[in-house]
Amino acid sequence: MTSLAADIGGTFSRLSWPFPGGSEEQRFSNADFESLEAVIDHGMALRGIAGEAIDEMVLALPGPIHVDPVVLTNINWQVQRAALQHRYGVRLLTIVNDFQAAALGAIAEPYDRLKVLNAATPDDGPVVVAGAGTGLGMAWLPSADVGGLPRATEGGHLDFAPNSGRELALLRWLSERYGHVSYERILSGDGLLDTYRFFAGGSGQAATPAQIKALADSGDGSAGDAIRLFVDVFAGYAGNLALAFNPGAGIYLCGGLTAHLADWFDPTAFAIAFCNKGRMADVVRQIPVFLVTRQDTGLAGAKAILKKELQGRAT
Repeated sequence: MTSLAADIGGTFSRLSWPFPGGSEEQRFSNADFESLEAVIDHGMALRGIAGEAIDEMVLALPGPIHVDPVVLTNINWQVQRAALQHRYGVRLLTIVNDFQAAALGAIAEPYDRLKVLNAATPDDGPVVVAGAGTGLGMAWLPSADVGGLPRATEGGHLDFAPNSGRELALLRWLSERYGHVSYERILSGDGLLDTYRFFAGGSGQAATPAQIKALADSGDGSAGDAIRLFVDVFAGYAGNLALAFNPGAGIYLCGGLTAHLADWFDPTAFAIAFCNKGRMADVVRQIPVFLVTRQDTGLAGAKAILKKELQGRAT
């Protein structure tokens, strides 16, 4: 019996093929494939199981999933449920929003693998997970021990609210180019590139987030300013989520870009920006914030969903 758990992002597809005692994991660049099926076919060929049926399949997909076909966000792919089941002989197909899976993976991380950004004591209450990668995702759970899926939202598209003169200047600069400016316009891979261009003007040398980080690590002023503003904006956004949800069990920041920039998240500076909520500063200060340092939380969540389904089938 073959099973598959997969996290499909805007940039990478991560596949996990479980077997007794472990799993084989694969990562592919989406730019190299024309469809999700092409990715799965390639993964099966590498495993030597081309043409076999996939009995259970769990897919974490970016974008609204309650339609068919599912039109993926930030990548020109579509997924049609019936066609997928027919092609691979899938008996049980489960499709979840990619950030529902990411949120499950994030809250399951051991404490010693988290970076504490606001050192408050977790309490009862909701959990909020926000992740910056190709886009900005946000999901929440009524409590940390709820057995169901996190509740997916489009909270990454909330209007960006600047908290400094520099952030206000960036808002005006982005507004001239895009009109509406959401938090995702800054807290994403493309957002970091735009912020870098804002600081560097015509002298920018970086064309990817990885290049921006490399320049910042080597002392480049514009790259460093871009990342520091990214962290400040993320802190302000997290503070807004703290006020909206009162998530006593914590806020978890995850995503490939967040993990990539983890060294630039200074807990002291983050906490100052996070708690900068005027009369509500003491309320926000009671909410713990953690940064998840692994980049594949979505795959971890998809694997957890598949494991639960396989265990249910066994009983």
